[in-house]
Amino acid sequence: MTTSPPDPASPWEASIFDFLERPIPESVLERGAMTVADVLAATVSGSAVEPYEAAWESVDLPDGPSTVIGSSRTTSPVQAATLNGAAAIAQEIEEGHNTGGHVGSGIVVGALAMAERADADGEILVESCVKAYEICARLEEAIFAMKDRLNESVPWLVRNPHATWTTVGPALAGVLCTDPDPSVAREAFRLAANRAVVSMDDPYEAGPPSRNLTAGASAGVGVTMAQLAAAGIPGSPDVMRSVYDPFEELLPDGFAERFASLGDHWAITENYFKPYPSCRYTHAPVDALREIDGPIDSNAIDRIVVETYANAVDMAHTEPTTLTGAKFSIPYVLARYLRSGELRLEHFHPDRVADDAVRALADRVTVRGADEFDDAFPENWGARVTLEYADGRSAVGERAYPAGDHRDPIAPAAFDERLRALLDYGLPDGTAEDAFAVVRDPRAADTREIGALLRP
Repeated sequence: MTTSPPDPASPWEASIFDFLERPIPESVLERGAMTVADVLAATVSGSAVEPYEAAWESVDLPDGPSTVIGSSRTTSPVQAATLNGAAAIAQEIEEGHNTGGHVGSGIVVGALAMAERADADGEILVESCVKAYEICARLEEAIFAMKDRLNESVPWLVRNPHATWTTVGPALAGVLCTDPDPSVAREAFRLAANRAVVSMDDPYEAGPPSRNLTAGASAGVGVTMAQLAAAGIPGSPDVMRSVYDPFEELLPDGFAERFASLGDHWAITENYFKPYPSCRYTHAPVDALREIDGPIDSNAIDRIVVETYANAVDMAHTEPTTLTGAKFSIPYVLARYLRSGELRLEHFHPDRVADDAVRALADRVTVRGADEFDDAFPENWGARVTLEYADGRSAVGERAYPAGDHRDPIAPAAFDERLRALLDYGLPDGTAEDAFAVVRDPRAADTREIGALLRP
């Protein structure tokens, strides 16, 4: 065990080390509790997706106290974080941040796994997740700039789908749940900040279940780094300088400045909660459609033109065959919304994706880029939708950013309804309401109580 806290290697690391020991305002903790609730409910619903539901019950696991959410089992923290990290993103319904990626999923599942091991309370769980979130949202924004260069250099779409690019989130949140020693937290940060679990390619269009395992693996590695730091393995200050100091020149506003605002500017208060269970790149088109005045006759539509930012243009495939493929298809999501009037988890089951009427309408959707939306991204994820009718009429709707954004937040009642729907989807009949009580207010529960109510 390290006996004295390591000194920071750079000014940005000094900001992180200082922040780890600072208090969190009550309003931020409340937002953190919502974020924890969101990820836990998303994980429950994801655990019911094929083939995870059967696999989680049959896979060979070591004994341990940490919950495999949605299953009847407990296991070691590393294994629990790995499985829960995969399930957390399976439904494409967990929270995210405009410039910081899907930060919360890996953080929450890693923290819960370690917190159950230590029998920590829910207050510690939420505090730990908030601190990890603040650091990771800033890291994610920076590393995305480097990821763009990587993707220009290799023929694959290199990414860690969801979670954070690094393993820092689950490592920091996990160790903060279990060990108050500042030395351990600092070493856990360094160990994790030199690790990145990535997929060599991201087959989101085909949507195989294996795609989600990268996020799970990242959470598992993060927990491993937390455990190794607690066992006395130090990180490397030289690596922190060699890996991260170059970002000072790479980023227009520098790197250290991002971390100087820790404890003053709270990224978690600017996260979003999704109203629809699909890739958020599909959300602004749906919301733009909803901005159109008057009734829409989907049977009379000749063409639907979507204008949006470049990243979302990749989501233009019109014939998805899998749950994930449909969630990443703007044409399918728009067509399904027009036919059903809503977007539910069940609308992405393969048999519903194969609906002939929906597929015929999806074939009429064209997605193209527009400079105005590209220039505003990533602060604004906007879209314009034009309906062109067979009789020559047209109708236009536009959104600067999707519903659920921190500038257009989900109402508390709608948030609660959403949590209940996710829990109902993944838990046996009659058990979701008890789970809702602890998930909605995790600060008031023990983490082992939370875990027990998320096991059927």
